[in-house]
Amino acid sequence: MAQSGIGLDERSELLYRRLLRRTNWQTQELAQAMKWPASEVVRAMETLRAEGLAAVSADDPTAFRAVEPCIGLPALLARSMHEGRSPQPRPVEIDRFIALHERAAERIEESADGGGHRNDASTVIERMVAKAERDVVFLVPRHTEGGFAFSRPIVDMGLRRGMRLRAVWAASVFHAHPAMVHAQWLAQQDVPPRMADSVPVCAMIMDGEAAVVIDDSGAPRVVRSAAELDSLCALAERLWERGSAVRQLRRTPGAATTRRPRTEIVLRLLAEGLTDDAIARRLGCSVRTVRNDVAAAMVALDARSRFQAGARAMQVGLI
Repeated sequence: MAQSGIGLDERSELLYRRLLRRTNWQTQELAQAMKWPASEVVRAMETLRAEGLAAVSADDPTAFRAVEPCIGLPALLARSMHEGRSPQPRPVEIDRFIALHERAAERIEESADGGGHRNDASTVIERMVAKAERDVVFLVPRHTEGGFAFSRPIVDMGLRRGMRLRAVWAASVFHAHPAMVHAQWLAQQDVPPRMADSVPVCAMIMDGEAAVVIDDSGAPRVVRSAAELDSLCALAERLWERGSAVRQLRRTPGAATTRRPRTEIVLRLLAEGLTDDAIARRLGCSVRTVRNDVAAAMVALDARSRFQAGARAMQVGLI
């Protein structure tokens, strides 16, 4: 089936656009809305979940939700570049898709009743964390299937951008098998969670400048006041310093480490203004290797210069 400009087949993109209209969807509801057989919805949903664009809802484990475009589409572009897919997603189309979605979401937020707005915790967090630049801290008191604290797209985005990612989980969280699987994956990314006897609040803190706190009902509350942020940051630092490493997450000597694709690192350093020679010294590789990576990135990003490649990568949220 033909691919759309954002890197999905046409049916999967249609389903993704439908998912973005509401917080939670059951398979049968989607079949009725799309006028497709349920089997076709299931196939398209499997594609979206494999590409990190759909997930199980934290509010209802039998329902699905869309991963926000500002998180999911740059990740799709990054994987396509790394795997050398053909045709590649078009950065201009991704940027346009994200911008149109953001404008639509803002219009709904500003409407009188806000009816239908996707304001679940995961959506609020994804839109906020996409704007983080330096540091993200997860405070996790419990396991919630589909919850933000167990989102690979969020972690993947932070790693691509070179952010510091930390997570403190209550000891009980590690008892859930899906959480342990996620913890093992985090360890392979070199960001294993630490364990505390208990974590008193469910939250994500971004750059120490904003946070989202999730109450017991799962409702999100955005925190921007200096006093409450200072308190949350102090709590996070105490829990991190006192938290213990989980023995099962330690890599055995000689085990392979998951590393970020070199192209992502090259693009980030390009955006910082480094020359090819400086990037080669930083990465410990040849200048020729760096130039090959830059050339491949320019093609994938439809850029006419190395400067434009770095700028476009930042523009679409790739780095």
